[in-house]
Amino acid sequence: MRARLRLTAAVAALACLAGCASVPSGGRVTSGRPAERAEPIAEPYVRVVPVSPRPGWAPDKIVKGFLIASSAFNDDYKVARQYLTSSADAAWRPGPRPQVIVLDGEPIISAPREAGGEMLVEVTATRLGHIGSDGQYTAQPGGAYTATFALQSNSAGQWRISRMPAELRDGLLLSQSDVDRVFRVLNLYFFDPDGKVLVPNAVFLPLVNRQRLARQLVAALLAGPTTWLKPAVRSYFPSGTRLQDVDISDGVATVSLSAEAYRGDHERMSAQLTWTLQRLPEVRRVRLQIDGDAIEPGGVGPIQAPEDWEEYNSDTSEGGTEETVYLRGPDGRPHQLHDNDVTTPANTSGRDRLHRPALSPHDGRSRIAGLNADGDTVLSGDLLGGTPIRPVMWAEHSDGRFTPPSWDLRGWLWSVESFSGGSSLWLRQRDRQPVRIRQWELSGHRVVAFRVARDGVRVAAIVKIGDSRQLRLGRIVRDAKGVISVGGFLPISPELVDVTDLAWGDSTSLAVLGRTKPTETQVTPYWVPVNGGDILPVGTASQGEAESITAAPGSRIVIGARINGEDNICRQSSLRDWRFDQWKCAPLGSDPTYWS
Repeated sequence: MRARLRLTAAVAALACLAGCASVPSGGRVTSGRPAERAEPIAEPYVRVVPVSPRPGWAPDKIVKGFLIASSAFNDDYKVARQYLTSSADAAWRPGPRPQVIVLDGEPIISAPREAGGEMLVEVTATRLGHIGSDGQYTAQPGGAYTATFALQSNSAGQWRISRMPAELRDGLLLSQSDVDRVFRVLNLYFFDPDGKVLVPNAVFLPLVNRQRLARQLVAALLAGPTTWLKPAVRSYFPSGTRLQDVDISDGVATVSLSAEAYRGDHERMSAQLTWTLQRLPEVRRVRLQIDGDAIEPGGVGPIQAPEDWEEYNSDTSEGGTEETVYLRGPDGRPHQLHDNDVTTPANTSGRDRLHRPALSPHDGRSRIAGLNADGDTVLSGDLLGGTPIRPVMWAEHSDGRFTPPSWDLRGWLWSVESFSGGSSLWLRQRDRQPVRIRQWELSGHRVVAFRVARDGVRVAAIVKIGDSRQLRLGRIVRDAKGVISVGGFLPISPELVDVTDLAWGDSTSLAVLGRTKPTETQVTPYWVPVNGGDILPVGTASQGEAESITAAPGSRIVIGARINGEDNICRQSSLRDWRFDQWKCAPLGSDPTYWS
């Protein structure tokens, strides 16, 4: 979508003042799957050449011209400021990383009307979302938005904007196509609270000068995570660290920091830098300098690459190969799925009957959890036959039912109990009694699915809201006393009107089963970037009545489906052609899982 809109936005901006009656518009804030890999970093920046106000323009045309000119970020919005009175100019401070109200659809600019010696012009549209000054995008689909501009006549008899809405005094009003043209979505990398794994933080950065994008990225990294993610992660750059320079030569970015950086953890600082800069095609490796001195963190040498810090990558798969798929066999026991569509029983006792099994990434994936047949009990034990599988969580409410359990990297087990009045989030730390999380933001809603990301910081949930099941992204926060809160849930992918199951595909994307139209009778598998980018359907041909989905980094999506009354496992033959490869199904069982 971005490529299609890029040139048309520039042409529309130049032509609009000649006769069109609205601000350029578009669809959604978009990127591809996985989200940041599809960002057109190498594409040239298409700059709008804004037009100065012309003598005799009516108030509505002045507002229209201002909105177009404000989408040009160069020279501190020099042309856009020509549409303002001196007092309005002094009050308008969007800055280099402005807040942005993102509009969807075709905005309507009203005819001017007089009020109290001023002319008022209204801009109405559908509000799509909001970009904060920290680069955090928040979807706000479907809401009507109205902005009222006041205009006064200057000494030359020309109309100028004297007053704008309060929410625009430090920000902009842009269409989605303007956002596509001006912004790039890139990941900054921070650490989980234990410093064991990198956590991506997607931010929208204005691309004012492509040659300075690397410097922009590092400056944003030093500024810290977005307000949304900040309570859940940590940065290893000491407070007060300043960026002195970023110089790129022969694929090596030399990042020069101030002396304050000496106090930091140089290895983890390098990991944050190399992973943050890896998306730029001109950067393959990083050299870290502090106060002019070359740093050799972790004995790696003076130049580092992302693979030097692979130990911090939550998407690493064992041996670099596809993960092993487990499933619930026809006998109700966990089975292992092999490439030739043969399954073999896992080494558990004959009593073990688990629904929606989940394998722990901890302890060599030897621990397993699942639900009983009624869904009101979570069971867990040793997949390899050590600790017997036994109940570890029990529903508190008579109508309580648990979501399929989810493990994190610490080996902690999570599940949400939903009941008629809402939901409770339960956590069982290793070999301890389960506890109910007191600070649980979704307590007033039923939750259909809940999955902890492999970084142990972010969570994805399917929340029952009215008659639909909606996708939400949240965060896990641990305070200094160890008190855990789970909240900050943001809507993602509003075009999915109903979602039935989900799994983390990698650190930036979810695999989900959902519908884009209420009239669709069956759910479809999709890749969903967690930054709100374009969703993409996965595979072709029918996979029956899909009921569950699982995914893992570098591995094929696997679906559990009902076909002709039988439980089937469906997967594709190729990971490389995941968008168009056909689904192949076999009656092997249900509830497939990698580890989750």
